[in-house]
Amino acid sequence: MISIPQGYSLLQKGPATIVVKSSYRDVLLDQGIADPESMLQRYSGINHYQRGRDTAPAIQIEGSADEKMVIRKYLRGGLMRFVNRNLYIGPDRPFNELRVTVEASSKGIPTADILAAVSIKSASLLYRGYLFSKELSSCCDLSAYLKECLQNHRATFSNIKKQLLQKAAGLISAMHDNGLYHGDLNLKNILINRLNPEQMYIIDWDKSRAQQCLDSSERRANVLRFCRSMAKHSGSGLPLTERDRLFFLENYWKDITQAQRDLKKLRISLAVRNGMWKISNSK
Repeated sequence: MISIPQGYSLLQKGPATIVVKSSYRDVLLDQGIADPESMLQRYSGINHYQRGRDTAPAIQIEGSADEKMVIRKYLRGGLMRFVNRNLYIGPDRPFNELRVTVEASSKGIPTADILAAVSIKSASLLYRGYLFSKELSSCCDLSAYLKECLQNHRATFSNIKKQLLQKAAGLISAMHDNGLYHGDLNLKNILINRLNPEQMYIIDWDKSRAQQCLDSSERRANVLRFCRSMAKHSGSGLPLTERDRLFFLENYWKDITQAQRDLKKLRISLAVRNGMWKISNSK
């Protein structure tokens, strides 16, 4: 059964099951959200954001001069993408992400406003999923913002980096305190407003969950995933060192001993992953 957050409406339009924000219902239906593939083709030539495994267009919301929506299509990764790129069993995936995102927002976690979730029945139990969110204008992801700061503010970059990691640690801690576990916590899913760097957002809540509370192992799994993302981006020229990862962990846990324990776990995890990567690329 689909959970409908307050302020949203459930609609059925042919093969499309739609949960849409009630205040945007008519304008989005007129704009074509019941047929997301046609929308994606119609707006293929406009500005796109990189979102996970694909790009997502930012489309002007009709009747609004200053609002755009970003369309994200759910796509598979790993080896499965060569067999089945975009079909999922059951319609629930976009609706679950909408529900968790609304829950995060209601608990004060800055995030994108979800306008609609759409699931298109393809055959039998197979569905394609789409998510429509309001664009966070003037924003870029944390890794891109750090690269811009390195280029434009090299003399003060170290201080800027610490401030951002400290703020990210506080935001992630608040997320966990509210029982929210992010399914893909990484630098790409933390957004910064270029015009006001104090504004930081957590986005893309696919495969995330909202529960009563998180235990320490769930918290640790999430923050270590974020730290692995820091290590990954350090390999692409972004100066995020092991000391930076420790600084982030210290600010998250507020406990140097716990931070050092996690750093040791992280070293082992990274060593195992690097070893597996070398083996797979040597074949």
